[in-house]
Amino acid sequence: MIVNIIDVGTVNQESTKKGKSYQSIEVTYKNDQGQVSSKKLVSFANPAIFTAAKGWQKGDQIDVRTEKDENGYWQWTGINVAGEQAPITSAPKETRVTGSNYETKEERAQRQVYIIRQSSIASAISLASVGHKSTLNVHDVLSIADELVNYVMNGSSGVAGLTSDTIN
Repeated sequence: MIVNIIDVGTVNQESTKKGKSYQSIEVTYKNDQGQVSSKKLVSFANPAIFTAAKGWQKGDQIDVRTEKDENGYWQWTGINVAGEQAPITSAPKETRVTGSNYETKEERAQRQVYIIRQSSIASAISLASVGHKSTLNVHDVLSIADELVNYVMNGSSGVAGLTSDTIN
């Protein structure tokens, strides 16, 4: 929406109920339908627009981008002074995912290796604990798990060499 600046008030120092201070400025403008309105801009809501507004003069034409916030109020989310190439914007509120959050091929492959390792350790513990009431040796369990991982990943390994001595 293109607005014609009628007046820019002075910068006011205000404070919240909790005592935090901020600045505000009242901008009076005529919108593209010829209606006169005003907008109170505050320093914390959109610092880039607030800073730009302090330099506006009567007669300036500003291209304002607006969005309704979660409370149903129209907020100025970006501006572009007529004739300028680069708009002044604040950081957008994250409302949707941009880009890809999917795992890459390499990340999926690594995740599969983790799953196989975890499963092999659980199987090695079960295998090593069959018929034994004593505590298990971690080194032996991990050795068995490594053999199971190699078998799953490569289709063959020293699993044929897995004997009761390895398990015991």
